[in-house]
Amino acid sequence: MSEPTSYILRIHRDELEERHIFGRRVFYVSIRRDWSRDTKVLFVRKDAFIGSGMIDRFVGIDELEEPEKELFLENNWYGKIIFAMLTRFVPCVLVQDTPVAGQNPLSLHGASITGPDILQIERLAPARIMS
Repeated sequence: MSEPTSYILRIHRDELEERHIFGRRVFYVSIRRDWSRDTKVLFVRKDAFIGSGMIDRFVGIDELEEPEKELFLENNWYGKIIFAMLTRFVPCVLVQDTPVAGQNPLSLHGASITGPDILQIERLAPARIMS
């Protein structure tokens, strides 16, 4: 049995988007991937990993009520990821200290990453706050 694919998501709007993820447990995506239950996701902001999450479910635009649908269309979003569990890294883990150090941080959005690489990144965080 093969390990499910994991992904990296880039946080573009810093504090606002970060509060949305860790406060409401939701991330709006504009890229298409296999956003299925139990998929692991790492969050990167600028040049550092700030945390990780485990997907509970994916909601497509067809499943939304009208006000949220309009917001999706305005922002060119493809779907909404709802997380079952989130972990914040304290302090953040610099990309340069991880297995993906050779990649341009801007190109990490939507990139797949292996389970062992995620574990290695998570272990680099001195403390983790789980919710």
